[in-house]
Parts: sequence; C-alpha cells; structure tokens
Amino acid sequence: MPSVGYSHRPVALGREGMVSACHPWATLAGIDVLRAGGTAADAAIATNAVLAVTQPAMCGVGGDIFCLYYEAATRRIHFLDGAGRSGSRAGLDELARRGLTRLPVIGAPTVSVPGCVRGWFMLHERFGTRPIPELLAPAIRCAEHGYPMTSLQSQYIAEFAPGNPDPEWQRIFTPGGRAPALGATFVQDDLARTLKALATDGPDLFYGGRVGRAIAARMAADGFLTDDDLARHAGAWRDPISTTYRGATVYETPPPTQGLAALIGLNILEGFPLSRRTIHSVEHLHLLLETVKLAYADRDRWIGDPARARLPVETLLSKDYAAKRRHAFDPKKAQAYAAGDPEGDTTGFVVADAQGNVASVIQSVFNIFGSGIVVPGTGVLLQNRGRHFTYEPQHPAVFAPRKQPFHTLIASIVTRDDRPHIAFSTMGGNGQAMFHLQVLTNILDYGMDPQEAIERPRFLIGEFLPDDPADAIHLESRLPARVFTGLARKGHTVKPAPALFTKVGHAHAITFRDGVMMGGADPRGDGVALGL
Repeated sequence: MPSVGYSHRPVALGREGMVSACHPWATLAGIDVLRAGGTAADAAIATNAVLAVTQPAMCGVGGDIFCLYYEAATRRIHFLDGAGRSGSRAGLDELARRGLTRLPVIGAPTVSVPGCVRGWFMLHERFGTRPIPELLAPAIRCAEHGYPMTSLQSQYIAEFAPGNPDPEWQRIFTPGGRAPALGATFVQDDLARTLKALATDGPDLFYGGRVGRAIAARMAADGFLTDDDLARHAGAWRDPISTTYRGATVYETPPPTQGLAALIGLNILEGFPLSRRTIHSVEHLHLLLETVKLAYADRDRWIGDPARARLPVETLLSKDYAAKRRHAFDPKKAQAYAAGDPEGDTTGFVVADAQGNVASVIQSVFNIFGSGIVVPGTGVLLQNRGRHFTYEPQHPAVFAPRKQPFHTLIASIVTRDDRPHIAFSTMGGNGQAMFHLQVLTNILDYGMDPQEAIERPRFLIGEFLPDDPADAIHLESRLPARVFTGLARKGHTVKPAPALFTKVGHAHAITFRDGVMMGGADPRGDGVALGL
C-alpha cells in the first residue's frame, strides 16, 4: 500500500467525466462542456483555449499541439500531429550567410509555423460535437474581461521581461513597466479579438487571413517564415507508438516528439523487479536515473522529422533491443550522461467523457514565452520551437527548410484489454520523458492513485546554473539526507531542489478503475482536477 505523507490534495473522483489541467478556470471550462454533452475533444479545445489565455508563459495559439485520443466506439487511439514546420528560408547556408552559427534563444529566427489552431479544428472536425464559438467563449471572456494573475505567471513575467526587447510583449505583459502582481486583473484585448475572429472565421484566419498576414509581416525582416509557409501548413492524423509494460499497453506520441524515449525506458525497466525496491530508495532512484540516461542517449541520436529521415522506431522499441541496453546498467555506479537543454515551458492536460473517450494533450510555445514576440494587433505570442534543430549536417534533426523540429512535447495513454487505464501529460521540456517514467511507474508498479503518483518527489537531470555539470541531478529535498548521500556514493552529482520544484513538471493524470475516474493535478503548478 502506498505510504502516507506525500499527498497535499485528495484525489479527484468522477463517473461521468474528468478534466485535469494547469489552471482552475481551464478545468472548469472543460467540465462545463462535458456537462453540456460535449465529447472529450470538445472539452479539450475549451480547456486549451482558456490555458492559452491564463498560462501565456507556457502555451497559446502561437505554439504547437500534440494529442492522443482514445475513441471509445472503436477502442482505437489516434495521434494528432499539430506541429508546424520551419520556414522555407531556413537552413545552415542561410544561417551562415547571416553570420550565425546557431539560432538565438528568442527572436524571429526561432519561430516555426504555429500549428495549434489548425490542430484544434482538426480535432473538432473528427471528434467534436459542440460548435466552436461555444467552445472558445470561456477563453474569449477570460481574455476580454481579465482573470486574476497567479504568483507563478507573475514570476515568469518578471523573470523574462529584462531580457526581451519586443515592444509589443512589453506593452501587454508589463503594463506600467512591471509584471502584474498576484491577484491583479490581467486583460488581453488583442487576443480576445483574435479568438472572437477565430470562432467565426475558422483556422484560415491564422494561415492566410488577417492574423497570418500579420505573422508574415512580423517575420519579414529577420525571420525564416513567409506567408506561403503559413498557407501551406497542414496537421496530420498518424498512428501513435506503443510498447507493453507489466501487462498494460503504453501509448506515446511518435517522432518528432520524444515519446520514444519514455517507451525505451519502460522496456528497459520491465526487465527489473522494480516494485521490490523501496520507493525512492537509493536503489530505486539509481535504476531510474541510469535508465533515463540510456533512453535519452537513443533519443538524442535518432529523433527528427519522420518525413525527412529514416528512423528505426521498430528496432528501438523491440524487447530484444531493451535487453541489450539493459546490459549497460551498473547497479554499483553511475554512468556518463549527456542530454539536451532542460528548459521548456508547456502545458499538458487530460480529459475523459461519459462515453469513454479520452484525450491526452500537450501544447506549448517551448521556452518561457517562446520567442518573446507578440504579433502586433493580434495578441498572438509566437513559439521558439526552432531552437530544437541541430547544426550537424547528417543529424535527423538538422536545421533545414520546411521541416519539423525535434519536440520535447509528449502525451501518454495506457490501456488494459483495449480500455483506458491511465491518461497522463506534463510540461517540463527536456525532462518530460523522465517524468513519464517516474509517474507512470508510481502507478503501474507501486499502485498509487494519480494524485499521490504526481505529488511524490521527482528528479530532473540537467544543467540550470553556470556551475552545473550536464549530469546534475536535481532531486526534490523532501527525501531523507541518506538518499542524497547514497546516490553521491554511486557517483551521481545530486543537488537538493525545492520541496515542490516547478521545473520537474506540472503533471496531470486520470486513472480508470471499476467505472470510476480518479484525477490528479500537480501542486507544483496552478492546476486542479475535477470530476463529474
């Protein structure tokens, strides 16, 4: 039985529907749609639209979206690829012509086509039942009349403002020259007008209409996007990737996302009797940490745009391959590790309806406030997803024209006997796959409810401060000192993190058991889970 002492909140319960998202108003918007008879797809769109207003540092209509959707009628899981592509002017030669060796962190060169809006309408066309104006109405009210600023979003604004030269961003997010304080009413008039137009005009507004023309004009001077790049954008319905784990089937989003890393990690872990290790003991954490290193090494070598590179997904997900990788685990000491940039801000949320449909969604502008660019007159903040291209000519994710970048974004659905067992999604940039491993094994191996599984201490491997090594392990400080000491003895570079560390993700989950839905929301963020 899971131990007590780690849950700050009771698990949410429901029978007719459930939403768990990173802002209470977003969760309520989804619940209201479910009450009105909408599907999980309808509720997901309404939830995401409110998040686009209330969580502007993390997501928005200027970003990308991925969704796993369990269709109850067919017991199939569908994958919505709502990621945009780099501009037609992108490429290593053009980068060199501009005197650059790599893309900047923010600014127009980092912007790729925003795929979120097209993704919403594709999801609605296939699985929605309620009218789009009804689904966007809560977000429009929120942007037009304002909402109380949370301390977390206020902090993000204050931290980002000094380094962002974009005047439109500064005008909107630092009225009076400073970040809105906790509880201050925050209004986004331009975004409200854009959402109203979107509700009536549809997605072409973004890819050829007024907003699309404004984006292209803003990119003209120093970006890589053109109006033709926006006009040509199309999302895609594809198949998810999956593996089996302890009798369950775990689905993840495929390349160009890092869902492959989570599945490789689960395949490796399946060869060890994980539940025999005391949760968050030195032995338990050492195994998880070393598994993450192996899975991420494969991720960094192979993942890129599947339309532009041959990716050996079937081989990488085979049990034989996992057995070979397992040989690299040393129970006595830590191995070398190198991974990508740990930064990244996103929103992940999950929805289930009374008919048994389930949506697990991840949506992002990538880093905090993405590119930092707000398109004048639209309120649309553009992502900086282009930062995740590489500059090695032979790498699958090399910077090139009209190409999907590598995405840290992932979402998961777990089934048993072709019926939903878990829906899970979390923000967290580079760390998302390692967070999936930690939370999903808390549920599948240790029998935790989703709230405790989310609230349990987590780790993140990555470099945050100038003196951090690449293999620094940030472990939440709620664990005993002996755990830190024991991991250090095995060669891990362990650094105590805050007790509830925001950078280890804001996770959201629903589990399904005997006709009851259980929901969990992360106290590290602003979110809440509610059931019907």
